[in-house]
Amino acid sequence: MTLPSSSSPPAENLQRGVIFALIALPAGVIVWYILWGFGFIASIVAFGVAYLAVRLYRFGSGGRVSRNGAIAVAIITIGTLIIAVISGFAVKIVGLYAEQFGTSVPEALVAPRFWNIVFAAMTSPAALPTLLFAVLFGALGCFGTLRAAFLQTRTQPTAEAAPAVPDPAVPAPPAAPSGMVLNGEPVPPTPDETAEPGNKK
Repeated sequence: MTLPSSSSPPAENLQRGVIFALIALPAGVIVWYILWGFGFIASIVAFGVAYLAVRLYRFGSGGRVSRNGAIAVAIITIGTLIIAVISGFAVKIVGLYAEQFGTSVPEALVAPRFWNIVFAAMTSPAALPTLLFAVLFGALGCFGTLRAAFLQTRTQPTAEAAPAVPDPAVPAPPAAPSGMVLNGEPVPPTPDETAEPGNKK
């Protein structure tokens, strides 16, 4: 019977890891928008989102990152950056939209016309360079961290098997009697056979 080694890593909890990694989404959007408001397009935000997502995933999953876990972290990171870029344009437009159409900000955020204006503004010739720079710097910022996460999935520690422990319910095979030859070697006599007849118990 083979028992798992006590030093083997715990099983990965993919669902719990994803839930913890999702915490990086609102944090990344907030930091991105703060820097966006100052006119910065910083790859450090993308790096921070990817790094935080990986760390939080490890904390929730039990310390392991499988290939599925790395894919989930990559999706969360890319999704965070996409939402952050769209939110940056939306926040700049929502005040003007609400003032022009006489609506409140919450009403503007659920209006289909508002989002049509946001996406039209993002793809306009004036804003297209900003959008491309945001995508470029975001990709550069998170590429290294995500690549390292995928590489680590190839070198996950494997559980080592402990030495076989005999099962007490299974009887041991009988010992070969002395005088027999096994594999070309004579079987040595057992202690009981070498003992004097008067000393046998």
